Amino acid sequence: MTSVSALEIRVMESWFSRLALAIGHPDLVGLCEKANFRPFASGGYGRQSRAAYSQKWQLSRSVPCLGSGGPNHFPRSAVGFTVVSMEAAFNLDEQAQLALDVAKHAALANGDNHCGTEYLLYGLVATARGELVELTDLFALNVLRIDRAIEGILQERATAGTLERGAPMLSMRARRALSTPRLDGSGPTGPFEVLHGLLEDDESGACRVLRTLGVQPDEARQLVGYGLRHLSKEQVDELISTLDRRSNSHQPWWGPVPGGRIRSLAVNGQRSIRLASSDSALVEVTALGADHHGFGFTLSARSLRTWVLPPLFSPTERLVPGQGARYADGPDFVMLQILLPDGQVLDNRHNYERFAGSTPTIPRLVRLGQRDERLALNDRRQHDQHTVTTDWWAWPLPGEGSIEMRIDWPAEAISGVISFESAALRQLVGPPPG
Repeated sequence: MTSVSALEIRVMESWFSRLALAIGHPDLVGLCEKANFRPFASGGYGRQSRAAYSQKWQLSRSVPCLGSGGPNHFPRSAVGFTVVSMEAAFNLDEQAQLALDVAKHAALANGDNHCGTEYLLYGLVATARGELVELTDLFALNVLRIDRAIEGILQERATAGTLERGAPMLSMRARRALSTPRLDGSGPTGPFEVLHGLLEDDESGACRVLRTLGVQPDEARQLVGYGLRHLSKEQVDELISTLDRRSNSHQPWWGPVPGGRIRSLAVNGQRSIRLASSDSALVEVTALGADHHGFGFTLSARSLRTWVLPPLFSPTERLVPGQGARYADGPDFVMLQILLPDGQVLDNRHNYERFAGSTPTIPRLVRLGQRDERLALNDRRQHDQHTVTTDWWAWPLPGEGSIEMRIDWPAEAISGVISFESAALRQLVGPPPG
């Protein structure tokens, strides 16, 4: 039997007792008293009753520390004791604090232990109010687009082996952003101050998300700089109307001008043109129009039988370990191709963002929207109909020559092609303005 010296026993008593006192838990203090463990040496707490320790424990529960909550607001360890948070206190107003809470929950939902500036941007957009809503609308920012951009970052980190799971902790950039003071030094940090801190570093996750969504961080910084001055509603409206990319020289490339007029064109004297068909399926162009920036059309895919594989107009992304996301074309993928007069081919194999801050260098085909419709006929002699309608925009308006539109739907074993002259589109919209 191993003998234990009196000094070792005293050291064990001191360590266990100091642990109980540091945690301040009354049950541990009671165990110390039952075992006759008492601290010793200078700095000890002396002989205090269990009631005194319990009173100190209850008092500590009501004293806030390290933030707006108390010890009972912090995460608990497996044995039920308080785990002290390593995050510093931030002087945030109500809206900024709400954005921080949403950011932490978003990182937790993704299983990401790195709560960076991209999550703070998500939280700010999700909880935006007042002038911040005007700013997010101006750059076409919403939680769905930001969440999609964050997924891309997570996929890259997973491929590189740098993605770690666990409880989310704020990154250093996020901490600095949350500590951004007001310009006048008065009051707590608000959402505009946090957003300003997110955009200070071009390498931050927030700036990366903005660039992915077609927003130039410099433009965002300019508007956020005005927001830091906490202008009046009238001043903000005047500023936004001056810098709005959707007017004058800031025309969008991705589709019709907001408020602009799209002129319809009848091809071969018909409003709808059959593109491909079979006994059970039909694909037709139901609308075709143009303006000075490009042309658009509406595609309708209809079937008289129950779809085992409904048509997909966007290829499915599959994550290949070590290679990232790859597009997979299955029989349900409907291939759409536009052959321009200069020989360039546009297709729907690649997904392009509808909104972008800069004009692309090559022609593009963008899907503007999609709607599904199921029609159940009150006639047992006829089949139900299922229709998928998609809207498309091709940029820019092509030069003189013939335009071909091709469709290939392997699941229905149909394909087809139609052609029309680009001169008809140009005559429709007339000469360019100005």
